[in-house]
Amino acid sequence: MLQSAFKLFCLGCAMLGPLAAGLLKQYVIEPEIYAIFLVGGVLLGFGGVCGFASIERDETRRFRAAIGKKG
Repeated sequence: MLQSAFKLFCLGCAMLGPLAAGLLKQYVIEPEIYAIFLVGGVLLGFGGVCGFASIERDETRRFRAAIGKKG
């Protein structure tokens, strides 16, 4: 259950990080400051995708091992 919550958190970060960076464009006046927010949002999204993929890979590995033991 904890892994499912972490997967949901990672999925939320993957979607909302770049979205939040894009939404901040109209409020941030200085381009240098917006660049920091943009890079942070993109990196947050990338980290969310990597975390989700890592958990998914581990679940697939465990599922295949369980199928191999039964069959």
